[in-house]
Amino acid sequence: MPLSDELRDVPVEFHCPVCSYPTVRKGSWLKTIGSFKCDGCETKVRIGYEEKLTIFEHHLRKR
Repeated sequence: MPLSDELRDVPVEFHCPVCSYPTVRKGSWLKTIGSFKCDGCETKVRIGYEEKLTIFEHHLRKR
């Protein structure tokens, strides 16, 4: 299942798996990154395709 282009310009919220700090970025950003630095705990978090699918599916269900 591909990541939806429907969320390209939509703010998407997801949480750091270490500290649960919320991060909000556009769907286009989330589609292209492989890791990010959490603003809460400053941990480098790897985010794989399966995690991205879960985040996108969760956000689409909320709409």
